Amino acid sequence: MACGAMVSRGGAVLLGCTTSADGYYRGRPVRVVTHAHRDHLLGIERSVRESVIIVANPYTLEMMEVLGYRVPPEKAAPLPYRASLEYDGERITLVEARHIAGSSQVLLETSQGSYGYTSDFKMPGTPPLKGLDVLVIDATYGDPALQRRWGEWDAIAALIEIIERFIREGPVWVYGYHGKLQEVMAQLRVRGVGYHFLADPITLRLAEIASRFYNVPLDPVGMFQGEEVYDSIVIFLHSTRFSSYRRRPGVHVRLTGWEMRAPAALAGNRVINVSFSDHATLREIVEYLDDARPRLVLVDAYRGRSAMLTARYLERTLGLKVLPSPPHGF
Repeated sequence: MACGAMVSRGGAVLLGCTTSADGYYRGRPVRVVTHAHRDHLLGIERSVRESVIIVANPYTLEMMEVLGYRVPPEKAAPLPYRASLEYDGERITLVEARHIAGSSQVLLETSQGSYGYTSDFKMPGTPPLKGLDVLVIDATYGDPALQRRWGEWDAIAALIEIIERFIREGPVWVYGYHGKLQEVMAQLRVRGVGYHFLADPITLRLAEIASRFYNVPLDPVGMFQGEEVYDSIVIFLHSTRFSSYRRRPGVHVRLTGWEMRAPAALAGNRVINVSFSDHATLREIVEYLDDARPRLVLVDAYRGRSAMLTARYLERTLGLKVLPSPPHGF
């Protein structure tokens, strides 16, 4: 393919002539991992075998190791935020993105143009990549019907209220995905929630990394291995554990960005959904692009559900040229 920017049909974000981000693409010597979520680690094993270097924020590389994705030291290129490296005349810079610990945006500068990729992000806390030739943007919640009427802080406040209300009746179980759980643990500590935390082994190891990233101590915190637990404990488990533990005594809270009824809503007997998302709402996407003003916007249609609808909305709202990529993904 010609050098530039696009999203491949396999989910790789191609930037310049050398770089593939968040997906494997044959012949690309540089693989960037923006963060340690499975849909952004597509084909990482093949990339490790075939690429020259694997670029990621140091915290992301640590989290990948915990999740079982090993990058040999001779291929790992830990790149802190705002630091750069050059490969074959192309300059790669990772810029902070507010999503999970270690999340990065990618900026690629070449003699032929400048290209960027937001990866997953939310606002505030993600500085826009400004004035690029092409910007690939995440739009997981790009459908106007998915615009929540409340903010993240409302969801956190709802979670704190649930904990305070039910903690003395039994444990409060909190389920979510990697990264989101660790962010919420830090948010609760910052807001003065001091109850003892427990977490399954992988969630706990990731929490220790996230604690350093956020510079927020999580103590008192310990490992949960399935034992009986009583009151005044908050237990954090991966979402896949919900069906195994939902019948245990206590209140069970699921962290999900797909809850659109309210910041917190009843979802079953002693099951509550809390509408906590790590993705930008459509309003936040507009805010980002209104500041960034690239010449061309490509909406990631591999990961977004309504890329064409999002593209048309952004064109009408901002007067930018916006296309879904790949074009079939809508």
